[in-house]
Amino acid sequence: ELLDEARERDEEMWEGFVATNRARLTVEFFQFLRFKLEVLSQGDDDAAKEALAKDAARLLSLCDAYDQAVKDQELLDQATGTFQELLQVESLDQMNAKIDELASENNLSPALMLTAAKAYMSVKESPYTSEEVKDVMAHLYFKMKDTMGRQQPKEVRILKYILSIDGNPQDQRNALEEAFTPGPEIEEPDTDL
Repeated sequence: ELLDEARERDEEMWEGFVATNRARLTVEFFQFLRFKLEVLSQGDDDAAKEALAKDAARLLSLCDAYDQAVKDQELLDQATGTFQELLQVESLDQMNAKIDELASENNLSPALMLTAAKAYMSVKESPYTSEEVKDVMAHLYFKMKDTMGRQQPKEVRILKYILSIDGNPQDQRNALEEAFTPGPEIEEPDTDL
């Protein structure tokens, strides 16, 4: 049921899902997923096995990232303060400028992303929150996620792109070979090649 709950959401919402459901994502849950994978390995349904392995790996890595982020209470408190500062700006343009400023100072931390993901997930699923608040929280979360994604080393961005390619494994293999074939590196303001 927990895996189905995660799969009902877009993958971009899984960070918030893990943040709000970490207590339910136990060792037993991951043992169950490994058992399911072993059962699927004995059958012919390679697509189901691959999908389950990918989802299990993603959930496990998000749980690990969450656990690392919550280890340092001081860092979480600092992230909460920064998040509250972001919520007190008067316009979306000011919010974007503040996020860009945080990024330029290397202050977009995993703890801040965790805070934003958890806040967005809570607001999104609340029937008592206005649509305008949901839109602002979505903008804040996705802007931070996009900005933080651009700060990652190019090798990480390349590997994430290759892993996101849907289709047959041959497409991923071709993209991987192309990524490691030397050639010119081109960066444009609005295109990350």
